[in-house]
Amino acid sequence: MRVRFYAWAAPVFLGLIRFGFPLLVITAAYPADSVDDRSMHLVVSVEGRVAVKHKGWSNYAPAVFGTDLRAGDLLKIDENSRAMIVCSDLTLRDIRTGVMGVPCNSSRLVLQRPGGSIINATRSWPTGAVFPQILSPRKTRLLSSQPVLRWTPIAGASRYKVTIRGGGYSWATIVHSSTEITYPAEAPKLQTGIDYKLIVEADDRSSYEPGPDLGFSIVKAEDRKRVLQEEKQIENLGLPDGPTQFLIARLYASYGLRAEAIEKLERTLPKFRAAAVAELLGDLYASIGLVRQSEANDLNAIELSKSENDEVGLMFAHLALGRIYKQGLSNPKAAIVHFDSALALANELGDNLTAAEAGESLAELKKIGMR
Repeated sequence: MRVRFYAWAAPVFLGLIRFGFPLLVITAAYPADSVDDRSMHLVVSVEGRVAVKHKGWSNYAPAVFGTDLRAGDLLKIDENSRAMIVCSDLTLRDIRTGVMGVPCNSSRLVLQRPGGSIINATRSWPTGAVFPQILSPRKTRLLSSQPVLRWTPIAGASRYKVTIRGGGYSWATIVHSSTEITYPAEAPKLQTGIDYKLIVEADDRSSYEPGPDLGFSIVKAEDRKRVLQEEKQIENLGLPDGPTQFLIARLYASYGLRAEAIEKLERTLPKFRAAAVAELLGDLYASIGLVRQSEANDLNAIELSKSENDEVGLMFAHLALGRIYKQGLSNPKAAIVHFDSALALANELGDNLTAAEAGESLAELKKIGMR
């Protein structure tokens, strides 16, 4: 099963609640008896023909890079084929011919399974809007105290006033003919334990969005040390650069480091065009309320899933877009198209939970359309 934005890692989910983020929570498409198993094991390499049958499903589907496994799944590896799996404790398993269960234990959880469905109901201006919109950092924790500050351009604007506020502190600068700046080393150091907010203004138009949950904070020293230790473990697995960067981005996301996860994935995707990378980007953008960016990445994920023969990823990309068009962009016609596609794939795979969700959404949309 491929993790989608409606299925976030438990630490992220709890963190969002703790910081008061406005959430729409929907039951994730996992069997009820696996709710307490938060371990996430990821396929990072496939040679030949490898298939997976997820627990509770009736049919096998091709396993590809990024396929998410859990206890109770079955792997079927044809002769002269192999797969490599990174377990939730960051150990690497090289498995070969046969039918077997997932060869991982859950004694130490670094990569963790999502615990719920999250779509954020925040302002998301369409492309070409008349207000600047903060792209980064927003709704995130940060490892770096010198973040890259990014926002959307405004037609005709030649200068932007960039301000960071928080904890009684305020820093501002003027940026000419650019929509990106790195917080300078000579500026006062951003401190841990403070919620900061980035605001960009141009021609009396402001990016300001009300609410306490749209800013960023710097992680504590002990948390930073732990993340960097686990990042080093991933690098020491000896995988190619694309899979390595993807796993590090997943690690960042599990700690709520969304901005840095997005930066890493956007640098990785042009060189490593895997559906799982585009899907995770879509997930992360959805989690910070940037619906248009999420839509673009999920549309990309659909094309990449088709090229990879990734039926599971394709199903969840359609389901994600159905939710975006239904709840984020109020486009019922587009939502119906994607829920229809998700339902057809779910029926082929024997995924009754996803089929039920897609079917219920279709019935709701069609009922609204008849009014």
